[in-house]
Amino acid sequence: MTKKILVIDDERTQADALALKIGRAFTDAEMIVASSEEEIESYVTDKFYNLAILDIRFDGYKKNGIDVAKQIIEVNPFAKIIFVSRFLVEYAPMLNPLMSTGRILAFSEKKEYDAWMAELKPIISSYYDNIPNSNEVNAALTANYASAKNEEDTYKKGKMFEDFITLLFRSIGYNTIYKRVKDLALNEVDLIVRNEIDDSFLSKFDKYILIECKNKPKTPVCKNDFIVFKSKLDATNGMASLGFIFTTSYVSRNTYIEAVRESRGNTKIVFVDNILLQQLLASSDIKEELKKIIDSQVKD
Repeated sequence: MTKKILVIDDERTQADALALKIGRAFTDAEMIVASSEEEIESYVTDKFYNLAILDIRFDGYKKNGIDVAKQIIEVNPFAKIIFVSRFLVEYAPMLNPLMSTGRILAFSEKKEYDAWMAELKPIISSYYDNIPNSNEVNAALTANYASAKNEEDTYKKGKMFEDFITLLFRSIGYNTIYKRVKDLALNEVDLIVRNEIDDSFLSKFDKYILIECKNKPKTPVCKNDFIVFKSKLDATNGMASLGFIFTTSYVSRNTYIEAVRESRGNTKIVFVDNILLQQLLASSDIKEELKKIIDSQVKD
């Protein structure tokens, strides 16, 4: 499993120094550092990481480390948390309820870096040596999909499905995903994925991948849904050539006919309906299964 470690501390120099030390100890790790309020808010939700090393006290910030930990637990089911602070005893009463989540890996007092790394290195090594296998990841994704599909509240339903698709793409290696992006013409795209992935097949597509999320189990994707989404894909000025429409329902026959009729251009839209989503979640390799779906619908 790739080590993707997010270090969060309101003191930038401390965050950078700790990330540097960990990066030297784990040369195969990708280190991400968040220090400002804007970075923390963005990186927690938009970056993929499977370990967060998190300070507790943020002087002058709206949130402290405990608030951020709750956000991590909510948006990233794959990440564990190591709390680091000189004030662990002070915050212990507020930290105790988080222990029941099973997501807190360890607590570590800040200290001189060499002594600190002697403590942190075996904790991090043990975590990655025993990280959940693909079946457990699939189970977590399946639970997220079921919750999104079964939600009754209309607003929550849409957001939960977008969050699920975000997790799906992060689980196969995509680091940066933007939500609810509007262009200059105020056209909104549910998700935009930065196409930076170490895969010879997927990386051949353009810089970004656009995704439309339709969480309406009783309503099929219709021809107009396809036309509207294709116009957004065509308007990216060559920055995106691949788009996905994910749906908890199915795709109407007329929509497939329209997609074939419009298949002459440089942009391609792949449909992933409820059946294909379940195939993805049942697969032992989600990335390879997604590539098979693309193969079945996109002709070079």
